[in-house]
Amino acid sequence: MTVDMSQFYQVFFEEAAEHLANMEQMLLDIDLQSIDDEEMNAIFRAAHSIKGSAGTFGFHDLAQVTHELETLLDRVRKHEVVMTAAMVDASLEAGDLLRDLVAAHRGEGAADMARVAEVCASIKRLYSDPVSVADEDPQPVSAAALPCSFRFSFMLPQSCADAAGVMENMSAELEALGSRVVDVSIDAAGRWQCLLGGSVDAAAVRDIVEFIASPGSYAEGEVASAPAADDDAWGLFDATPAAAGDAGDGSYGFFDPPAPVAADAQDDSFGFFDAAPGVPTTAAVDDSFGLFEPLPAESAVLPLAAQPVAKSGAPAADSAPEPAKPAAATRTAKTTGGDTSIRVGVDKVDQIINLVGELVITQAMLASAASKLDPVEFERLMNGVQQLERNTRDLQESVMSIRMLPMSTVFSRFPRVVRDLSQKLGKQVRLVLAGESTELDKGLIERIADPLTHLVRNSLDHGIETPDVREARGKPREGTITLKASHQSGNIVIEVGDDGAGLNRERILSKARERGLPVSDGMSDQEVWGLIFEAGFSTADQVTEVSGRGVGMDVVKKNITAMGGRVDIESMTGVGTRMTVRLPLTLAILDGMSVAVGADTYIVPLNYVVESLQPTAAMIKSVGGEPRLVQVRNEYLNILTLKDALGLAGGTTDLERGILVVLEADGGKIALFVDELVGQHQVVIKSLEANYRKVAGISGATIMGDGHVGLILDVPSLVESARGRLAAAA
Repeated sequence: MTVDMSQFYQVFFEEAAEHLANMEQMLLDIDLQSIDDEEMNAIFRAAHSIKGSAGTFGFHDLAQVTHELETLLDRVRKHEVVMTAAMVDASLEAGDLLRDLVAAHRGEGAADMARVAEVCASIKRLYSDPVSVADEDPQPVSAAALPCSFRFSFMLPQSCADAAGVMENMSAELEALGSRVVDVSIDAAGRWQCLLGGSVDAAAVRDIVEFIASPGSYAEGEVASAPAADDDAWGLFDATPAAAGDAGDGSYGFFDPPAPVAADAQDDSFGFFDAAPGVPTTAAVDDSFGLFEPLPAESAVLPLAAQPVAKSGAPAADSAPEPAKPAAATRTAKTTGGDTSIRVGVDKVDQIINLVGELVITQAMLASAASKLDPVEFERLMNGVQQLERNTRDLQESVMSIRMLPMSTVFSRFPRVVRDLSQKLGKQVRLVLAGESTELDKGLIERIADPLTHLVRNSLDHGIETPDVREARGKPREGTITLKASHQSGNIVIEVGDDGAGLNRERILSKARERGLPVSDGMSDQEVWGLIFEAGFSTADQVTEVSGRGVGMDVVKKNITAMGGRVDIESMTGVGTRMTVRLPLTLAILDGMSVAVGADTYIVPLNYVVESLQPTAAMIKSVGGEPRLVQVRNEYLNILTLKDALGLAGGTTDLERGILVVLEADGGKIALFVDELVGQHQVVIKSLEANYRKVAGISGATIMGDGHVGLILDVPSLVESARGRLAAAA
């Protein structure tokens, strides 16, 4: 029967992306002055896993690149070559190429085979002509001189017709890990018994054997220290070193009898079927215990620490070492603790969220209907409705949390961005990350990555000075860029800060005048900083591949505004700059204030609301004979009547009889005039464009508790509209 491997492609793509992300992070964190062997093993395992899976699925271009990368990493972890910055760069470039190849196999573009050949040749040059650790080439070692031995057993599938070929492939894969196959045999039960030597990674060995052999048949033995030079190693099938002066065969194991015991000596052999150490052998009964023997008497119970078997010529230990945890128990713990997540398609999660949204609407309808009943007569019904409301809100929060992802999924890309760009610009920059566990909706996570990349690149290019300039100004030669995320007042706040030169007010004003923008020396700093978000605006003297075209910051503002957020700038000359992005936690549900105009109800997103008030005649100021401004604590705000802005038929026009809601968006404030405030509640957002069409001043819709549709106001566009109306009136 032929298995269609294409059904597993998606799993491979996701796992390859995870391995590449982990490998890149470990390469960026590596300290070339003090390389940790475990780190190198982890990087090697990531490349090896991609190679094995790619070969299985027939992605030969991926396997070709990972084979060369794996060879380089293998020589480094075996200390045959010294890891250099050039090798790190080549490994990172190979990771970028592997991402492109994975995307090509997804159907996103085409594979660049010329680049594959170029990268493979580059990596091969690095490990073919290395900086050797020793002056002479390493000599081949014998099995007896290997640093450790590792035992395991497994079963091959019953349908396997070429056991020798399978074992040959397995041996090649194990040797790629740095292991040497010392001994292979088959026991009476048909299980293959294998003894390895060399650099052994138990987890990687298990993965290889489980993939090639029968799943679930793998069984792990102990890891023993190196045998003596005279090859007196012992294990499953080897002889134990005889005690000094003992002429008998002291071998023991799974299938060997315990060593004969002298009359005046204690049998200190122990294992699955051997006597425990320390038990007197003169007793009339056999107190040995194991898998099938009875436990010894209470007086003969031994401590958990077991006396090690002394090697020939080695002094006896004064005290027993702490026992190692059994391999099987360790493996079980890893298995039970590792499978803590499952892969679920985003479309399924969105479907659940939509259903919960409908449930919230239904609950609101029931609450609205129940509010008209006598609470005394229908007390049990009221209690049930209240309990339903609490449970629905808890369910809603739990389901929404499924779509929440930590900011680390976005932040993890920036160490590479900062490293590459700082090298290109000749700057020394350190990236500091904070608040990586802060969670944000998946939809926003995907859309915030590009704006943050622009902000980080802008800080690195325009903010951080060159090392010589920083030193001349009394600063450390290494600059710092800080990326921080936190929750504040129901929003997520992301800060991008640097300790660079800060924004130059005069330079920005000069560039603005050159472009014909309406500016003046009396503008506040916030207004001047806001000029850098103008389309086509740039303070760079020349166009480079990093900056100079003025197409970055305006895109940042548009994208963040489209997500219902805003970006603010704080800067101090010579000290640094901080750009703060504020976003709602999710695009599916928002906290809103419902307002009424005539018989219609509208929703104002609560994160834009500053305050609400009922004006008096003394607070209203006229422009061009019309009441256009309201004075609120020495600040004059534009008045925008919602009735006029949306062209509504009903509603009052007397400002003293209605309510003014002060709104703030894009650094500007307006006073929105409505008939009355209805209430405050959470609403489930429905796309108006998907179900009807785009409407000016409206960002979406929701279904109210009474079953009617409530429109959600687009506050940024209303603020911009109010500015235009005031300018026209003036």
